[in-house]
Amino acid sequence: MSAKDEPSDEEMRKLLLPNPSDDQLIAAVQKSFAKPGQKVSIVKKLESYDDKNFWVDIDGTYYLAKCHNGVESRDFIKLWKEESAHEKSVIHMQTTIMKHLNENGVTTSNPLSPILDTELPIPASIHEMPVHSESHSPCELVLRLFSWVPGRTMNSVKMLPLEALVDAGRYLGKLSVALSSIDTSKLAACKRYHQWDGKNTKDLKDFVQYVDDPTRKSMVESVIAAFEEQLIDSKDSEKLPVGLIHSDFNDANMLLDENCCVSGVIDFGDTVESWKVLDLSVAMAYAMLTSYGNMNRGISAAAAFLRGYSSVCTLTAEERQHLVLLIACRLSCSVTLGAYSYKQSPENDYLLLHAKPGWDALGTIWGTDVEKRKEMRSTLDKVFEQACSTKKGETGVIDCSDLSFPDPQVVDPFGEMRAKSSNKRQRNN
Repeated sequence: MSAKDEPSDEEMRKLLLPNPSDDQLIAAVQKSFAKPGQKVSIVKKLESYDDKNFWVDIDGTYYLAKCHNGVESRDFIKLWKEESAHEKSVIHMQTTIMKHLNENGVTTSNPLSPILDTELPIPASIHEMPVHSESHSPCELVLRLFSWVPGRTMNSVKMLPLEALVDAGRYLGKLSVALSSIDTSKLAACKRYHQWDGKNTKDLKDFVQYVDDPTRKSMVESVIAAFEEQLIDSKDSEKLPVGLIHSDFNDANMLLDENCCVSGVIDFGDTVESWKVLDLSVAMAYAMLTSYGNMNRGISAAAAFLRGYSSVCTLTAEERQHLVLLIACRLSCSVTLGAYSYKQSPENDYLLLHAKPGWDALGTIWGTDVEKRKEMRSTLDKVFEQACSTKKGETGVIDCSDLSFPDPQVVDPFGEMRAKSSNKRQRNN
């Protein structure tokens, strides 16, 4: 808990994290979504951060069951019961977005209506469930059942090709275009405060205390300081285009087909209206943590993602200028809030998923040495400028052979030869 009188949004999310047993989840799905005689079973518990997600089987058909975090659940129930204004809720916003995307060529889940008439204004049901905090249990939580989107998550692919990241970047561009056509004036929840929104990076100050290692703590503090100086104090943040963003386009939320091409996107729990470039910086940060990026190819992974995105959407000069910093901001957010969350729920190994690779990636692009950081920033700007030039082969596949290189900590046996070739080309020009 922080020193503030009231728990922050992030702290409440940990207190009200759903904690149903398998039998409780099955009973709730059986009651609300299964017809008499149909059998409900859990195929697998899915990775999740604030909610609890389950891959369920109802009489041979697969579905996704989502038990919403108590923060969003309370918000929806209060707005529905007390104000008749459920349209202001996050859950309504997510429903609207998923419907819009499926109608505009972006595949995602669709919420299904309960068998019983719940009188709710959206496809959902409400059940009393235990949450992480015993003092808040049981808590009324919103339970929803979604159509199952076929495919495997990117983070389940242990040998990910670089081309898959280029395609993922292109898919995010397509998603961004679709999101930009949604009228946000009717979605009040997209304007809510959310700690994971990159605009709120300075508020990480409240959570840095949970990072035990002093060197790592100092590194995050330097990112926060740079964010305040270069974006907030300079007023550059006011120059960044604003729009509706997914805000969590990571390898756990991308579904791939048999060719390792993105076939769908899931999880709109972090969706907000914010700086549009944040969708890209978040995705590039997590691209560094994929099975490809983790093989000392983090910068290559981020650059390839940028090339795919740039084939659909063009960045402004201001967005390009601050891209490296915003990637560092997301990595800082992930490792810092991850450290806080793990201390609240040490049994949840998912919270460690991006921990070590996240710190490694932050060390690569930011580090603790100020002079090396400046040199890295200059080099990354050049790499990302190169990545923004799209090259398509005869098959329509975006070429990324020029972006296939190891991170700087890896010895390049051809480095000297490349330098000589580059110098020779410069002299000839």
